[in-house]
Amino acid sequence: MALTQVIGAGIGAGNTVTGEGSATTSLQQGLAKAWFEMGSDFVLDDSHNIASMTDDSTGLFTYTYTNNMSSANYAPNAGPTGGARNTAFIWVETTSLTSSSAAASMGTQSGGSTALADSENCMALHGDLA
Repeated sequence: MALTQVIGAGIGAGNTVTGEGSATTSLQQGLAKAWFEMGSDFVLDDSHNIASMTDDSTGLFTYTYTNNMSSANYAPNAGPTGGARNTAFIWVETTSLTSSSAAASMGTQSGGSTALADSENCMALHGDLA
């Protein structure tokens, strides 16, 4: 069944599609359950399923979900969207996960040292909603 046929029929629980080979994947499991893009001011420029963003201090922030995750076992993926990419490596690391929120830190690494810093970044979260 082609993806257009599945969408045309309506997407419900348990819908799968065939990938490039013979393997199938669940549409629901493959979707990002939350994502955001923000500037170095910790203001959300765009987001999905993110209720709020809090600037905890330099290089530290917390975000909360509009619809909670089912547990703390989900996968955040993050990266920089701006900053001095040619002179320093910018990193984003989730430091704690709960079903209703998560905290993260970000900073730069240059010359072998790391420092927390405010930087533009984005994150996508994959897992199960409550």
